[in-house]
Amino acid sequence: MVTEYSPIRKTNQTIYRTAIYLRLSRDDGDKFESDSISNQRKLITDYIENKSEFCLVDEYVDDGYSGSNFERPAWKQLYEDLECGAVNCIIVKDLSRFGRNYIEVGRYLQMIFPVLGVRLVAINDNFDTLNEWQNGDALTVPMKNLINDIYCKDISKKVSTQLAAMRVRGECVSSCIPYGYKRNPKDHLKLIVDENVAGNVKQIFIWKLEGYSDKAIADKLNEQGVLSPYEYQTAMGNYVSGNLKHLDKAQWARGSVYNILHNEYYKGTMVQGKRKRLDCHSKEKVLLPKEEWIRVEDTHEAIVEPELYDMVQEIMEKETRVAGNRTTVALLSGFLFCGDCGRQLILQPSYYKGKKYNYYTCKDCRDESRKTKRVSEKKAYAAILEAIRKTAEIAVRMETLIDVADSLPGQSREAIRLDGQLVQLQEEMERYARIKNGLYEDYKVGILSREEYMDYSQMYKAKIDKTKETMRNVADERKRAIANFEEAKWIKTFKKYRNITSLERPILAELLEQVLVYPGGKMEIVFKDTNFIEATLEAYGYNEIIEEVVIYDSRIRKVR
Repeated sequence: MVTEYSPIRKTNQTIYRTAIYLRLSRDDGDKFESDSISNQRKLITDYIENKSEFCLVDEYVDDGYSGSNFERPAWKQLYEDLECGAVNCIIVKDLSRFGRNYIEVGRYLQMIFPVLGVRLVAINDNFDTLNEWQNGDALTVPMKNLINDIYCKDISKKVSTQLAAMRVRGECVSSCIPYGYKRNPKDHLKLIVDENVAGNVKQIFIWKLEGYSDKAIADKLNEQGVLSPYEYQTAMGNYVSGNLKHLDKAQWARGSVYNILHNEYYKGTMVQGKRKRLDCHSKEKVLLPKEEWIRVEDTHEAIVEPELYDMVQEIMEKETRVAGNRTTVALLSGFLFCGDCGRQLILQPSYYKGKKYNYYTCKDCRDESRKTKRVSEKKAYAAILEAIRKTAEIAVRMETLIDVADSLPGQSREAIRLDGQLVQLQEEMERYARIKNGLYEDYKVGILSREEYMDYSQMYKAKIDKTKETMRNVADERKRAIANFEEAKWIKTFKKYRNITSLERPILAELLEQVLVYPGGKMEIVFKDTNFIEATLEAYGYNEIIEEVVIYDSRIRKVR
């Protein structure tokens, strides 16, 4: 490689150290066969074959890189060779192969190349910097660059629109496939579960539900020798950016676990379009607001059940701090709240006569005696356990009651009552319609004047519209009534825990909404399905046991 710089002399004896530059990108509209790398190469080699002034030094190829910017690996290498003088002439098929950015192309042609003494030849554009002024290209070349730039922007907009449409259809256009999935070999726009590692994803969610911190989960995976996402993709022969690797062997880290736990892909929802490029000439992207992300449900098989995914999201919004050398959060952390200020209670140990006692404390509120408001972990544990066991017993009783009520037409007493209302309203609306239709006949035979006909017609039209609105409201109420006992899944949920003897964090995540703590240690235990419990009982007419069911609900009674 020549390292000494030789200035360009405009003589027939000058020999130029020539580089062929080839570029192809589907992103900026290079879809014609004539733009293929092989065709570009043939065109240029044919051009220089009988021209002794060109001494071919090397060939530089950027295959798959947009012309909207100059962040291309082959071009960067070529530019280094231009700076050191190893190359002083570039030949391209046309100016669009060199670049489509009007400003950047102009900067190279007008400022950089003249300083470096570099000659550029664009064959199809009949452009040569050696004689550009003689050919009058001082005006035509900038115009061509401007047209290329406009074309690039237009193509970029079309590509963006097409990609957005594909995302809306639930097609995966991202180059980054989430850990646990792979592309469907039969349809590369669809995802299928990677059975080799899907179990690891499921286990991460289970560990999180059990109270493990993100770091503790990462440590467990590393201890078990599970390959990190980077190492796994590398082992499978897939390209992964080396920026993700900071050690000789990439390890599981807290951030990797965090990203998996917050990724909706794992419940079967495809989320794309999170970032947007600033413009077609920039590679920098900005994060869009969540409401602008494109979400499409059920586009692929879920690795994690939606119920498990949602429970993990809920629990991550609660207390996640891990005290001391523990690897998991405390059992009740994130579930106890101050009944007055609503602040989450913090676990704090207390020592008396050498013994340790755990209390959940509100630092902001004090009781009547100015003491810090708190409840012992032991007492809260016992109250929650009793509440779950009691509600489970009620669930067993309710199952029998619902079996009897389900044999009734319309599925519930409330539904039957609303069905009767709908029949009456339908008859009433038909009566109003008959009267309204008869008004015209009265008007034709002269019984009613035109003014009377218009007044009565408007009046009965308003009655019909109001009746229709009432019917819609009753129909919606009937749907809710039916949904109330269709949502009696709380019975199956609680029934599982009829003989419960101890609490675990997954159980709390499944059943418990919150526990409100008041002065004196009074507690209000609220389950996630409290509203459905009440609605189910009311729908079936068993109001006499509502108080028994929701005895632990904050609206009914405190548990001491």
